[in-house]
Amino acid sequence: MDLHANCVTSMRSYFVEVERLSAMLAECTAKPLPLRKRLKLASQGIIEHAAHLTYLSAKSLLLSAAELGYGFSN
Repeated sequence: MDLHANCVTSMRSYFVEVERLSAMLAECTAKPLPLRKRLKLASQGIIEHAAHLTYLSAKSLLLSAAELGYGFSN
């Protein structure tokens, strides 16, 4: 249950970062963004990528537990 909860939490955190980046991209225009906005956009891209990796790691652990089992038998 803890693995599942961690996976769901990681997924939700990732989605928050995706939505944040999407909102920033919606502000783009035909003209280049000012340097400050470009740096914020790049920074948010890194944050989103890190959140994605965290989610993938949690999902991988959950899938491994599902495939291999996680209980002990005598």
